[in-house]
Amino acid sequence: MTSNFRRLGFVACLIAALSVSAFAGKKSSGKHLAVGTITSINADEVVLKEKVKGKEQPMTFKLNSSTQKSGELKDGAYVTVEYHAENNQNVANSVRERSPGAPEKKSAKKN
Repeated sequence: MTSNFRRLGFVACLIAALSVSAFAGKKSSGKHLAVGTITSINADEVVLKEKVKGKEQPMTFKLNSSTQKSGELKDGAYVTVEYHAENNQNVANSVRERSPGAPEKKSAKKN
């Protein structure tokens, strides 16, 4: 009887340990898209004015040496930013100028 409780306890601990390690291995740094107008840009970050559910809100993205940039990126430019989350910050993978008439894409999430 005691050995059955030990086995049951061992199995429960094993299941719990495997579940925790499975969740810990998942990253929440999937790729996302943001579309909006640049309100400020410098060598380290870009700030967009993005419309979400009809309301404009600012979004800040960190830029680094691997960020791909294309087009004329300046205040007022309409752009698409592909980004990922890293250390509780949005880090831009790419910033591309768009034409104002181009259709907007919904946020893409690839996990």
